[in-house]
Amino acid sequence: MMECWPDDGVTSAGGEARSEGTMALLGPAVTGRMRLALSPSWSVVRAVCQSRGPWNNLTQATPTPALPPHILLPPPASLTLVRGYAKGKDKKGKAKQQKAVVSEEEMNEVVNVDKMREHLSQLVEALKQDYIKTLSIRTAAGSIESLPVQLEGDEYPLNEVAQVSRKSPQVVIINAAAFPQALPGILAAIRDTGMNLNPQQEGTTVIVPVPKVTREHRENMAKAAKVMFNRCKDQLRDAQNLYIRKVKNKEGQFSEDLLFNVQLRIRELAEEHMHEAESMMQAKQKELLKTS
Repeated sequence: MMECWPDDGVTSAGGEARSEGTMALLGPAVTGRMRLALSPSWSVVRAVCQSRGPWNNLTQATPTPALPPHILLPPPASLTLVRGYAKGKDKKGKAKQQKAVVSEEEMNEVVNVDKMREHLSQLVEALKQDYIKTLSIRTAAGSIESLPVQLEGDEYPLNEVAQVSRKSPQVVIINAAAFPQALPGILAAIRDTGMNLNPQQEGTTVIVPVPKVTREHRENMAKAAKVMFNRCKDQLRDAQNLYIRKVKNKEGQFSEDLLFNVQLRIRELAEEHMHEAESMMQAKQKELLKTS
């Protein structure tokens, strides 16, 4: 254990040697660590050193008399320095998305805004119609009457080419005697509804057993709603990239700032339609999974 003591008022040559010998014993390196680790006691050590002799005499070896210690210092090995590090920026934080600063008139100079909006809206409307036609938990004949049927190159509602009736809560009868040539289209339309229907043909009559709506069937339809939404989202993304490419092809004809903001606005419009489609999907899933 290293030992050191402050000035005790002794001004004799022995006192001079005692102080200088103490600091020489400690050495500059230990003295520096002592200052970091025991800052409250440094003023005492400094007073001793300054009162006994020049600061640069610390390296001179002088015999140290055995005197009672006033301050006890820990061994140098136990002195540790704690280093603080500056906190970096949070890498998880995302930069704020830049908003487009461009008017409709300026956009129309670069791209046909009305045509682009109509294109995006048609994709969302197609998703809505798919939900209505193919994802329904209604088992009444009315849910089948509006199915689109292909006949001689055209498309007609099922109730225009056949008579639809209900024999029982779980059986729907379709009479296609008026247009027997529509039978292949009727069978295909029923199988493709996504309602888990398996039509059976008997002459010009089609018998459709309607399965009981189970929890598993509802969950499968909810998953199908998510698949349809993802397909619509991909189509919206493709439309967005299509119009962005058209804008990039006009580099040199307009200012860089204008083209940059037009591209940002195109992305914003596509995102708005994606949010609309997502809200539609969530509402449909809630409807499908709702139990009475």
